[in-house]
Amino acid sequence: MPPKTVATNLDRDQQILNRLAKIEHKVDSLEQTTAFALRAEKDKHSASVKEIFKTGKRRAQIYLAVDGTRSVNEIASHLKMKPPNVSRELKILAEEGLLKIVDASVGRDTWGKNPIDRTLRISQFLRSDYGLDADGRSAGGHRKHR
Repeated sequence: MPPKTVATNLDRDQQILNRLAKIEHKVDSLEQTTAFALRAEKDKHSASVKEIFKTGKRRAQIYLAVDGTRSVNEIASHLKMKPPNVSRELKILAEEGLLKIVDASVGRDTWGKNPIDRTLRISQFLRSDYGLDADGRSAGGHRKHR
């Protein structure tokens, strides 16, 4: 490859990298702005979260067991629940905007939490309110909820 072509390719690659960095910065700024807006109305959003999890402990356990690496069957096995029950709760939580499929390869859907979890501290609330560990299992010595 002639030297001029190599230099042209490097310039083009650098321009692409610069554009990607600007896009990434804008996405980060947008996420921060959204987080501030959500926190400003924390009480309203906390009431919504409580409403989503009012049905009991199972939904909270499933939500906490979602860690970005587990499929429906793995969550069910981890929590000693039936896969259809787990699948139903995952669907509800996804419809509420709390969960998403982060990987759908190899014939299985891997579930993860949306960034709103961090913003509204949903996992922290569920661990405290339902007496659960970070992985959705019952924490020793905590009160039972419902």
